[in-house]
Amino acid sequence: MRARKLSEMNDTTVEEVAPDTAVDEAESNERGATLILVAAVMLVLMGMAGFAVDLGWLYSQKTETIKAAEAAALAGVVHLPNPTSTPWGVGAEGFDVAIDIADRNGYDDGVNATVTPSLVAGLPNQLHVEVSTDVPTFFMKIFGQDTVTVHGDATAEQTPPLKIGSDEPQLGGVSENFFVAINGTRRGKGSGDPYSTKCIGTSHNCTSTPNDGVEYRRPAYYYAVEVPTSEVGQSLSVEIFDGWHNNNNATTEEYSGVDGHFQLSFRLFEPDATPAEPTDNDDVVCSRTFTYNTDAGDLNNWDPLNGCPTVAQLGIYVLEVDIIEQTPNPGPSGWNRPVSAFAIRSKINGNVNNDTAVFGLGSMSLWMPKPGTNPVFKIVKLEEFYANTQLTLSLFDAGDLTGTATLQIIGELSGVECQVRIRRADLSIKSNWGPDDGGSNCLLNVSNKEYNNEWIDLRFDIAPDYTCSSDCWVFVDFNFPNDPFERTTWTAEINGLPVHLVP
Repeated sequence: MRARKLSEMNDTTVEEVAPDTAVDEAESNERGATLILVAAVMLVLMGMAGFAVDLGWLYSQKTETIKAAEAAALAGVVHLPNPTSTPWGVGAEGFDVAIDIADRNGYDDGVNATVTPSLVAGLPNQLHVEVSTDVPTFFMKIFGQDTVTVHGDATAEQTPPLKIGSDEPQLGGVSENFFVAINGTRRGKGSGDPYSTKCIGTSHNCTSTPNDGVEYRRPAYYYAVEVPTSEVGQSLSVEIFDGWHNNNNATTEEYSGVDGHFQLSFRLFEPDATPAEPTDNDDVVCSRTFTYNTDAGDLNNWDPLNGCPTVAQLGIYVLEVDIIEQTPNPGPSGWNRPVSAFAIRSKINGNVNNDTAVFGLGSMSLWMPKPGTNPVFKIVKLEEFYANTQLTLSLFDAGDLTGTATLQIIGELSGVECQVRIRRADLSIKSNWGPDDGGSNCLLNVSNKEYNNEWIDLRFDIAPDYTCSSDCWVFVDFNFPNDPFERTTWTAEINGLPVHLVP
């Protein structure tokens, strides 16, 4: 009995121990499978982490190429549009500047990168730059990918200076409807010149107004002489008609009874890479200062600037026009009070028939001397790359006339109405933006000296799909049959940043 029980106990023990051994073996197998699975997951996670590192690295490098392309495009576009049909490529200034700026940002064309500047078809004021480079990878090397090529590109646009008044070799003169003009520093601003005079009002002695008038500036005006490719290397000269500003000159019909005692200064600077900012010039090519005199031999002549002729270079020469004040100042003799009317022309090899252009930079001051005429003037050349912008034309002291008179804007802006704003001589607002005086064109009634000593601002929205005719000119049509003279100053500007990136 006892033996049987022991045997039963032994059997029971065996039966109870066997299942525990099986469990241990199963758990061991599970642990092995888990290790394999964890190892596989870790491999995937490490691959994903490595890919994320490479992706972030490549993204940051692409951002750097975009920054370099933007800097290159912005630097190069200021040299556009070319005033000529100069071939685009190595040697073209905008091209070389873009390449250089990319290099300074770490992308050396032909060494560690490819930098490609290009013009934008149909938009001569835009420059596109693409920068590409091979970037080394990190974890992607495991898959045999040692480098990845990244690209960055940008397009920049420059709103170039508007051509005001002309695109011919001559601006003003006997054969034109007007003369270029400048007032003495002590003449009243209300005589038609806001920039050259210190007197805010109409008084010519400045005793009732500050001695440093609003908008008074030195130098007073800038004009441009543009030389195209066809004239490069030729003999360029710039001449001034009647620079001696004699008040007895019957041709220009300057104010009589006012002595012309001031010196009129002209300085021509070398072609400017930034003609929209004419004040940053240093290199004078030709110059001349004219002093009032009564010598009949000095009347109605074209006189060259000293230092000209010079060898013509490609680009826009800037012509500075200013007054050198004389002493004594105001008094019975009228020192520094006259109006000087003159003209500007450029000649190539002594020939007035050439492909250069003379025009105003930002502003132009005019004297219209022909009695009884209804002159139509070129005011601004609105080329197609100004589409989708806003143009503002400003006329100071326009229509300072007796009797009935009107002015309207025609040419490329025919049929386009405008918004009108009036500012006083001190630039305070007299009337804010509102409609013009009716009609299909921008029309303004300027009768009976209504806008004497005031600014008339005319604002136009240029359509995104704007296209122009072959000459692209906007004209101002004056109708003042009852008054012989008009002295005024015009400015034109495109609203917005002159140099900017475009999408």
